[in-house]
Amino acid sequence: MRYKPVAFTIGGEMEESVIEDVEEIDTIIAELEISKGKGNLILCVVNSPVYRDRIIQTLQGRFLSKLIYVENGEQIISNLKSRDFDGADILIWVMPEEPTEDLLNALNNFRELFYEAKIPNLVFYNRAFSDSVIKKAPDFWRYRGNYYEFEEAERGMAFEAIETLATPFSYQDKEDLLRRKRINEYLLERVRDKEGKAKILSELGTIFYHSGEFDTALKYHEKALELDEELGIKEGMATDLGDIGIVYQTKGELDKALEYFKKALKLDEELGIKEGMAAHIGNIGVVYGTKGDIDKALEYFETALKLNEELGRKEEKTNQLGNIGNIYRTKGELDKALEYYEKALKLYEEFGIKDGIAIVLGNIGNVYLTRGEFAKALEYYEKALKLDEKLGRKGGIAEGYLSTGNVFRTKGELDKALRYYKKALKIFKDIGIRIETAGTLMNIGDIFVLKGDKGRGLDFYLEAKGLAKASPVFETVSKRIKRLEEE
Repeated sequence: MRYKPVAFTIGGEMEESVIEDVEEIDTIIAELEISKGKGNLILCVVNSPVYRDRIIQTLQGRFLSKLIYVENGEQIISNLKSRDFDGADILIWVMPEEPTEDLLNALNNFRELFYEAKIPNLVFYNRAFSDSVIKKAPDFWRYRGNYYEFEEAERGMAFEAIETLATPFSYQDKEDLLRRKRINEYLLERVRDKEGKAKILSELGTIFYHSGEFDTALKYHEKALELDEELGIKEGMATDLGDIGIVYQTKGELDKALEYFKKALKLDEELGIKEGMAAHIGNIGVVYGTKGDIDKALEYFETALKLNEELGRKEEKTNQLGNIGNIYRTKGELDKALEYYEKALKLYEEFGIKDGIAIVLGNIGNVYLTRGEFAKALEYYEKALKLDEKLGRKGGIAEGYLSTGNVFRTKGELDKALRYYKKALKIFKDIGIRIETAGTLMNIGDIFVLKGDKGRGLDFYLEAKGLAKASPVFETVSKRIKRLEEE
């Protein structure tokens, strides 16, 4: 392909009427407005070069833009590293018709640069290029913000926005999550197609889940399920049922979670969707693990791990490695637990999945705490806490405080432990995580008992017992109450 130099266009010089017959074009314009001054990666698939250029011209008419026709991977890396964008509001990258290995490697291995540049990036390529990206540059694909497909119709042009949970949901930080929330809320008001609306509702549910707003997440997932049931879209129904199960599992309503996971599994088995089956089997394992049935949990995790390995789903395999590590830690087999955690951590870092990294760091800290290596445990907890704060993961932040409190409690520094437990309790109560709230209340009760204030300790135990039904915490706190009452 003949080399095309970098082009720079001043907003306002192009005619805005280039594709005025596309009503929905303002969706992508709204996303760019929201993303101004921030890193963002927007992928646009369009086959016709003429059609692509008309879309680009419309966008150039609205924004100060730098247009870059890409020839090789080094060109992308050097442009992003230099950050010499001539005052542009957005960068528009036009990929060649056929991707080279060099180009795909650059996209996959230097994907972070698109966000670090602190400017919205639109990447245009054709369908064949898109297929190559998904297969050979999967980390770049997962790093995207939104994904759009443009198709030229016989009369005028049609525009379709596709942003679903078909690939694993990931985000860079709290601001990125809020940006996705704003975009999806905007789309929800404008999209008339019920199937598209169901997908947006589903993603909004996932966004609120990651934000720790579980009741709101549940409402969105239930609305998505209603639409998918109305439309008879069984694959969407299975996803929605699984998402609802995850919310209930996190809230500590384990029997309800199990009910939804089993419904989702049955649907995906009927449809033959093995990816969905693997996810639901893993989630069922989490419920059994939380209930204290660790042998049954291990059985489900190993089944999910095997299925994900057969499917070549490395990211989902990583989740199960972490789950299996949790089981071995519960069994007291710490070396084996650490082995699984380290395998999971390595893969999460390779994929750039930050919430997964934070979870595994916390679990490794738990192993070192059990071993009595307090300094090492605190080191891992602090790393996890910093990452969770960056991501805005309220549940993760609370877990970090709780774990840090456990270190100080084990060291005998009861006042410090109490301070961290109270921080954790506030967050757990705010976001409505029942079992973790009960466990933290029990820990606070333990501190007061250790300090000699058995009356206050009993108050916290009783409050914990009221929340701990159908969890291992219930039996433990019941024994503490009985012992205190006998005393």
